[in-house]
This record gives sequence, C-alpha cells and structure tokens, in this order.
Amino acid sequence: MTATLPTVGRSTAAAAEMFRQNKVDPETGGGTPFMSFDSKRTGEWLFGVEKEPCTGEIFALDLTSLKHGWVQWHQKKANRRLVPINSEKPERQEDIHYTDAKGKPQTDEANEARAMEGTFSDGTRFVYETNSYGGRKAVDSVLEQLFIRAAQSSPYLFPHIELGSESYVHGTYGKLWNPQLTVVAWYDETGEEEGHTTPAPLAEAPDAPVEEEAPAPEAAAPTRRRRRA
Repeated sequence: MTATLPTVGRSTAAAAEMFRQNKVDPETGGGTPFMSFDSKRTGEWLFGVEKEPCTGEIFALDLTSLKHGWVQWHQKKANRRLVPINSEKPERQEDIHYTDAKGKPQTDEANEARAMEGTFSDGTRFVYETNSYGGRKAVDSVLEQLFIRAAQSSPYLFPHIELGSESYVHGTYGKLWNPQLTVVAWYDETGEEEGHTTPAPLAEAPDAPVEEEAPAPEAAAPTRRRRRA
C-alpha cells in the first residue's frame, strides 16, 4: 500500500528547518473531509460524514499541515485558533460563562489542540483535528520523532502512518479507547524509503533472438478505498 502514497510536500531542508523551529510543547503521555476517532464505543477511526471505518489504513502525512493551538466549543460551534507548528502558539480564548436550559451555570473552556492532514493511497485526503488528551498524545508521538530526525539532519522526514487504537478501562466510564498513530516507513524528498537499498543495475546480457511479444495488459486503475463490511 505504501508504494503508491505521496511522500513529498517540500524539500528536506525546508521540512527540517520547520521542525527545528517548532513551537509545540508536546504533552506527556476547508472542504477536506474530517477524520474522527470513536473513543467511547468502538475504538474505530472514522472517515468523512458517512463515518466510514478506516482503522488499519496507512496514509502519507502532509508536513506543512501540522498545526497547534486551541479549540473552544460553544453552542455546537468551534472557535479555532490554530497555527503552523513553527509559529508561537496563539493566545488561549477566554472562558465562556453561561446558564443552560435547566438554569445551571456552565463554562466552556478552550482546550489545547493539534491538527494535521494526510492522504490515502487512492489520493483521498483528510483533516484530523483533536483537542482530547489521547488525540494530542498520538499526534505528539509523531511530532517527537520528527523533531529528533530534524535535529539529527536526517533526510528521511516524510512518514507513512498507520491508524490504530489501544483500549483501557476507566474507573467511571468502563472500557475506552485512545487513538494510535504508528509510523511504518520514512521517506526522503526523492521518495526513497529509509533502509531500502536500490539494487545495482544488472550487467547487460548478450542479444537474444527477437520474438514477438504479446500486447501488454492495460494498467490497472488505482485501488479505491472500500468500506469494510
């Protein structure tokens, strides 16, 4: 699957500089479809408005899309303050205090957030935005690897990532899930995979008698992502 994924959005030098200048403080522990994660019921990654399960799929991360900041939800609307990771984190929104329909005082606070975009092997693009602890931890695990590679001047800065999850038992809510983002391969700006050595060209063989060749089969159409049963 990874062979058909895009790898490059900018040069290695530009990407490395972006991560060296990052302003993210990783925590311990526009029309593009959104990716979400069901942490309470199934532990599935869900794509688009139809909530298509896509856990286990692999995507290429767009390095230029990585952002940090704040998201504040109020009356089912999100107030987003997100900037590129090499920019200072914006100022947090002020808390919104109000009284709900039952007359109880409520406060809507802004939560720290991460955002990124990725592309599946069929060219389908998505946005993932999270302000949950588990979501931030998953994104920060990838960011930490990128920061280290940039500091070490590694040319392999373009990851392909698998969508996964892990479960745990909460004392109040029972079984819950956290998202996991596992890097399965790293590429350089030319598309060469880390650890993959291109074989040397074979020596030319003596000319053989020319035989008629059967017509070459037509190239297969790109594999489309299919909804799992």
